[in-house]
Amino acid sequence: MHTHHINTLDQEWQILLNINANENTLLEKWVALAQQLKAAGYRYQTHHITAIGEGTATAARLCREGARHIIAAGGDGTINEVVNGIFTSGVETRDVYLAILPMGRGNDMVRTHQYPHDPNQCVSILQQGLFMKHDIGFVRVTEGDELVRERHFINIAGFGFDGEVIHNVTYRPKKLPGLSVYMSGLITTLLKRKSPTVQIKAGDKVFQGKIFMTVGCICQYNGSGMREAKMADPQDGLMDIIIVPDISTLRVLWHLKDLKSGNHVDKMKQVLHWQTQELTITSTDRVYGEVEGEVLPYGDYHITLIPNALNVLTNIKAPGIIAPQEPLAT
Repeated sequence: MHTHHINTLDQEWQILLNINANENTLLEKWVALAQQLKAAGYRYQTHHITAIGEGTATAARLCREGARHIIAAGGDGTINEVVNGIFTSGVETRDVYLAILPMGRGNDMVRTHQYPHDPNQCVSILQQGLFMKHDIGFVRVTEGDELVRERHFINIAGFGFDGEVIHNVTYRPKKLPGLSVYMSGLITTLLKRKSPTVQIKAGDKVFQGKIFMTVGCICQYNGSGMREAKMADPQDGLMDIIIVPDISTLRVLWHLKDLKSGNHVDKMKQVLHWQTQELTITSTDRVYGEVEGEVLPYGDYHITLIPNALNVLTNIKAPGIIAPQEPLAT
């Protein structure tokens, strides 16, 4: 693992605060974190994010105005928007430093980076100032020759069952804790899912048939702590692709614990694990897709990797070691 330190007190930080993230505890968390930042001597400006898409637009504007030190304060969706803003701004992304104050429901991306369970302890991670050159994924959704959507991602892109769960979660009430919302959507999807027939290509590797799900992983966790790819390394220049062919609902339930722990790749013999920098998923069926909890439109999916594309604050200190992480406090 290659990391570098910067003195984070030397910079003025732009904090993008999603005031809708985990609204039940947001104010309490932010007041405590703001007090810690001020006590530590940080200089920062706060930008309130109040609507979908505003995080992307604000991050892009700040980068064009010269900002290179940005903090995403919110959940995985907030991080996703900020990353997309950085990458659509037109600046050299390898000059940008991104730190995170996890205040959302799932907080999946920072699990790989071993952030402490208590968000109030995360200012200490910023003070350490340990950054890695982080890989970034890029999804293009096409329908025929028409480009439908482009999105970057820093954690995991999911297709099939994973995308359908997020689709169902998106349109369910958010009054439950993060894991409860996800599990509710998961159960709903299990009861009504139809496995699509797809063709998946990565270099000379091809899969054709029905799938339960496929995920393209830069980091390891999604779905409020599901360890989709325990081997994924966010700076190795490769996406870890996990393909789970069509399986019965009963078999899914039997292996739910393995899906949670990341042992499904070892224990389910039919599961495929590829490593690649480019992947295509095509189908005549409706295939659900998502990136970091954002539902993608239907179409053919073209996923590529941008190696070492962004400086990201990390708490991984031991080279080559990414230990299992429990859920952060909510």
